[in-house]
Amino acid sequence: MKILYFTGTGNCLSVAKHFDAELLSIPQLVKDNIYEIEDDTVGIVYPVYAISIPDIVRKYLSQCKIKANYVFVIATYGFVNCGSLHEMKKLLESNGNNADYYNSLLMVDNYLPFFDIETQLAKLKEKNIDNNLNKIVEEVNARTPKEENCGWFNNLASSIGYFFVKQIEKYTPKMFYVDDKCISCGICKRVCPVSNITQEEKDKPIFGSSCESCLACIHNCPKNAIQMKIQRSEKRFCNSNVSLNEIIESNN
Repeated sequence: MKILYFTGTGNCLSVAKHFDAELLSIPQLVKDNIYEIEDDTVGIVYPVYAISIPDIVRKYLSQCKIKANYVFVIATYGFVNCGSLHEMKKLLESNGNNADYYNSLLMVDNYLPFFDIETQLAKLKEKNIDNNLNKIVEEVNARTPKEENCGWFNNLASSIGYFFVKQIEKYTPKMFYVDDKCISCGICKRVCPVSNITQEEKDKPIFGSSCESCLACIHNCPKNAIQMKIQRSEKRFCNSNVSLNEIIESNN
């Protein structure tokens, strides 16, 4: 089994680690120019961004050829999933791929402009993450078929959401700033999946114009030195089942 995943703060990698599989980071696959994946079973684990699919995942899967007897898709989200799975199905089919199983998993949303981290953490118990994930793992291991069934309204919402995100994407890097707590450790640069951060020795990081909006830089900063001009929380969140080194290895 092989699993393709993308993670900024550990949620998707945590999900992928629940399977007995070879884990393949999509940013690393892009850097290594690997666009053919073959195994008996192949999984795709990705986070829902703006009720759609992250650009780096979308671009990779639009070129990747998957050969497998069973393909499953798991989307992690923190608020609403809408038609993200439908978007994924269309994306796979547009490149001659298909999946046998589609499902989503409600987790912690740490997109700071919209969500307060303490409020999210207070809802952990009711989200029932472990039990829901265990059920997904059981279904996948049993090769259960499961169609995506988002409904036309949710599908439309995801299409509209992605359109507007693309319009404002170029402004995202301008939302970041670095305060005086920065120690120039370079972790933000190392966790960025698209090499959007540059930093000279002893200088503060500089953000480029190719941001993926994953917020890996903010949530993994050891000194909480990276801020957003619009943020609902000063608290940060990374999945406790994933280490900083694992995120660095996935995205560096």
